[in-house]
Amino acid sequence: MKTDLNHDQIAMHIEHARNERSIALGRLIAMTLHKLFDWIERGTNNTQAKPAQQAGYHLNSEGRHTNSFDTSAFV
Repeated sequence: MKTDLNHDQIAMHIEHARNERSIALGRLIAMTLHKLFDWIERGTNNTQAKPAQQAGYHLNSEGRHTNSFDTSAFV
């Protein structure tokens, strides 16, 4: 196959194509991170809107920790 391009011109086209690919990849990464951060932000806003759950230690089997040891007889 014959071409009218010399080695320098072919190298220039290859370098241009690599630069374009790098720019496209950078845009893809930026867009993906942007969507990921938006998704995380939506998730944190939803959890903040919910009422706070009790964060204490329960000594009996009532409440959130239903599998804990019932110590109500010792109190």
